[in-house]
Amino acid sequence: MTLSRLPVLAAALLLQGCIATQRDMLQMQSQMDDLNMNLSTMQKNQADLAVKIDSLSRDLNVFSENIKGVSSQMERLTARLDQMESGLDKRVNAIGKTIQKQQEQVESALLPSKLYNDSYAAFSAKNYDNAAAGFKSYISKYPSGEMAEVACFYLGESYYQKGAWQDAALAYATLLDKYPSSSKAPAARLKYAQSILKFPQDKKAEAVSFLESVVKDFPGSPEAKTAAEQLSKLKPAPKPAPKPAAKPAAKPAPKAPAGK
Repeated sequence: MTLSRLPVLAAALLLQGCIATQRDMLQMQSQMDDLNMNLSTMQKNQADLAVKIDSLSRDLNVFSENIKGVSSQMERLTARLDQMESGLDKRVNAIGKTIQKQQEQVESALLPSKLYNDSYAAFSAKNYDNAAAGFKSYISKYPSGEMAEVACFYLGESYYQKGAWQDAALAYATLLDKYPSSSKAPAARLKYAQSILKFPQDKKAEAVSFLESVVKDFPGSPEAKTAAEQLSKLKPAPKPAPKPAAKPAAKPAPKAPAGK
């Protein structure tokens, strides 16, 4: 290379460097413009976001106030529900007590009848042990019960059918003592007499007395007929009294002779 060409080469290199620098500047300017545009967009978005945040904040404040209002309403509603629940509990308790009292009244009315009916059903089925236990329980629990009088009689009947003569006699005697005007009195007197006749002791005289009272006080009754039949076996019919001897016929008085 000749020395004369050096300036030309240096000028060319300098021009090339200037061109490169200008291109970089343009590129940097373009990037700066893009950056500014992006920054502007971000600022705008930030402004929009701030507006939305403000709006959301207001909405949150409104929502918070609404929540407070709802909370206050819920508290009032809860208090009201508590009052209603308390009142409902009182009403339920009152109804429960009323129902319980009614049930007790029904049971108190049904239990005596059921006990008597079960005992009589056992008697009808010839289950005299259960029948006696049931009638005895009825008399013990309900001495003033509607069926106490009849229960006392069938207690005697149950013992009588079992052959428990002393227990039967005691039951009949109790009936006659407590209910002397009972419709079961004729049968009770008859069965009492029949029971004591089976005692190991000699109770014939007392039995006869009761049998005679049945015939006397309840004439025409089936019990009177049975009592009379029993008496005929216990007291043989008395022998008829002998007839008095006939007196000889009186002789006619002699006639006075006719006057002469």
